[in-house]
Amino acid sequence: MITGRVNGFYEAVIPIHLQEVGGGIRALEALLDTGFNGTLTLPLELIATLKLPWRTRGNALLANGREEMFDIYAATIIWDGRRRSILVEAVETQPLVGMRLLADYDVRLRVQPGEVVQIVAVSEAETSSTS
Repeated sequence: MITGRVNGFYEAVIPIHLQEVGGGIRALEALLDTGFNGTLTLPLELIATLKLPWRTRGNALLANGREEMFDIYAATIIWDGRRRSILVEAVETQPLVGMRLLADYDVRLRVQPGEVVQIVAVSEAETSSTS
């Protein structure tokens, strides 16, 4: 299970842990973004610091209706205690966790500042709801 909090701006914030190319682990916070169907966004400066390898370019339709191109990098995230290879989109905003990273997980939260955000693997969630 991954546990975070709702912040004062009513945003669901969770801790994430990314593996640097040298093997170290970088801890940071990211916002859950249900309008983003990718895995994770990171600002280019952080991507450079982590030395993530470039993979390709992509495009996305933004909420404002504009289509933009961006670079895509490979990364390893420690997600729910396991290493997972993902693609990271370079976007100049705070880190965002998208719906693809949340696949096969239940997200539970009460939308009030200070309340808990829980991300639970579906198999775990099913086990706890039947006991």
